[in-house]
Amino acid sequence: MMEEARSLPPIASFVLTKHLACAALALVLLSSMVWLPALFSAIPLLALLFSFVAVILHMLTPALFALIFMGGGMRYTLQVSALVAAAVMALSGFDVLLGLMVGLFYCVLPALAANSLRLMGGVSRSATQLALGMFVAVMVALLMGSQSQSLSLQGFVDHLLAPMFEVMQNGGAQAGVNQIDAKALQQTQVLLSWIMPGLMAFSLWFVWWSNVLLARKVAMRYGFYTGDTGTLLSVRFGKPIAYALMLSLILANVDAGSVQYIAVSLALMLAGVLSVQGIAVAHVWLKARDMNMVIAMMYVLLFIWFMMVIPFIILGMLDIWFDYRRNENPTLGG
Repeated sequence: MMEEARSLPPIASFVLTKHLACAALALVLLSSMVWLPALFSAIPLLALLFSFVAVILHMLTPALFALIFMGGGMRYTLQVSALVAAAVMALSGFDVLLGLMVGLFYCVLPALAANSLRLMGGVSRSATQLALGMFVAVMVALLMGSQSQSLSLQGFVDHLLAPMFEVMQNGGAQAGVNQIDAKALQQTQVLLSWIMPGLMAFSLWFVWWSNVLLARKVAMRYGFYTGDTGTLLSVRFGKPIAYALMLSLILANVDAGSVQYIAVSLALMLAGVLSVQGIAVAHVWLKARDMNMVIAMMYVLLFIWFMMVIPFIILGMLDIWFDYRRNENPTLGG
């Protein structure tokens, strides 16, 4: 039995249906990492606590725009996005590029993902669209930064990481760290330089996709959502994702320079995306057999041991062709 739809609170209805009020709320969320900790700067402990709260509020901005789309459509969403982008430009000293990036990244991209939810298989469609958009956004941002510094793509990432490792090296030198530890630190820096873009794109993809699903849940609760109602456990990517992963792995091994670096980043992100599908397959299979304790252990192991993700990447890729969930839950696999 479906839960009866509720009416939006009057204040929420007012904010979400008025252009200026909606844009103002988006700006509050976007800028929360600046103004919220500053309110408690005199009390360091509270400032630290509200810094975490500010990050959460900031990361809820995509959910707001997905919700705006579900309630007001694309035209209304684009109008609010334009107001937000214009305000960001004005507040940043008329930095046009920053305003455009905020408008596209925080406003338009989640709205497009929410639009994909209306189609059959919308959960998987929105996840795929967001993965592509997020990877392009991260690579474009890094390429623009590298061009501004006249560096290669990997050189720019090294430049971003350098201050953190300089602090660690200086601290280690003061503490009398030996040469072996210094070499290990250097190897860690090289490894992080290679994996950072891909992990960043995957992390942002997962946050943005979670935001879209959160907005869908709110819209369903208040009765203004129409579209795919599948859960995260129903996600199933298409063959192009698997082929793109295989191609990126080939390029990562046969090419060099920026092409190789981008290929490695793409492979890492797609592997993370497919691991989500593999985890969903394992969860559904174990749930069908009432193995709830094993499910809990699976997530604990994934949390404490990163290498546990590799079997789920393979499982997620195989599921694209074999659809292991079709017999466990017919509504997921036909």
